Amino acid sequence: MKENKHELQLIALSILLAFVMWAFVTTSSNPSVTRNFRGQEVLIKNKEKLEEKGYTIIGIDEIADINVEIEGSRDNIVGLKSNDIQASIDIGDVKEGVQSVPVKVDTPNGVNIEKTEPKEINVNVQKVIEKKLPINLVIDDTLKKERNIEVIDQSIKEVTVKGPVSQINNVDRAEVHIDREEYLDSKMHNININILSKDGKPLGELEQSAKDINISFLVSETKSIKVDLITSGKVADDYEVTLKSVSPDEVIVKGTTKAMKDLTSIKTNPVDVSNIKFDKTGYISLNLPDGIEIYDEEDKVKYRIMVDKNDKTRRD
Repeated sequence: MKENKHELQLIALSILLAFVMWAFVTTSSNPSVTRNFRGQEVLIKNKEKLEEKGYTIIGIDEIADINVEIEGSRDNIVGLKSNDIQASIDIGDVKEGVQSVPVKVDTPNGVNIEKTEPKEINVNVQKVIEKKLPINLVIDDTLKKERNIEVIDQSIKEVTVKGPVSQINNVDRAEVHIDREEYLDSKMHNININILSKDGKPLGELEQSAKDINISFLVSETKSIKVDLITSGKVADDYEVTLKSVSPDEVIVKGTTKAMKDLTSIKTNPVDVSNIKFDKTGYISLNLPDGIEIYDEEDKVKYRIMVDKNDKTRRD
């Protein structure tokens, strides 16, 4: 009986010794090691779910990369690549405002996470809103010199911008810059629409209902022209006209290059002076040639006609 018990003890001791030797050999040939993965990209999960609720994250492209320290046997660690370590945050159920979201790190089997820096990432959740803006046409002064520029055709008059509330609140205007001579050839041109902040900086990250506009222009020359007062009829016998004047005595007109080429003055329609013995004043319209228009003024001028007895009558 004692011999059997002794044999059992020897067997148990042999098994224990064998395990210890196996563990020693195993540990010695495939030891536990740690490894750092720096600059791991963070995957944003359930962004679509958040956007379906009408919200978005501000600065999502600026979310910092993280550093991960892992632990495992040398065989499990040595062959790992950066894309075997997956860091993510889940924003599907976050609320409006600034808040911290925990970082989750997934690793292959047999690999443990020792440290994650940072463990949480701050996100700024904002409501997505829209704003309609009229499109302002900004024409360079150098193109407007002695010319009148008018829109012939314009595809849209306003644009809608969409984005986070803080960015939309900073939107001031939508502008189309007309800064090339080629745009003024009466043909249709496609030109970018610029969304600008209150300090004039472009806000290109916002969603726009239209990125550009199709537009064409009619260009006419402008010129300051003298006004000639025209009269009809004859003043009363023994009287003569001593003064004719108009105010303004010059007007700015616009027209095609051909129409403006030989234009030196603009005549009024005739003022009837038949049989007058006293000075006459009033307003008279201008007799504009074909292809000529008054530029940004009324097409009437004030006239004054002064009469007096002629020299012969005064001597008698």
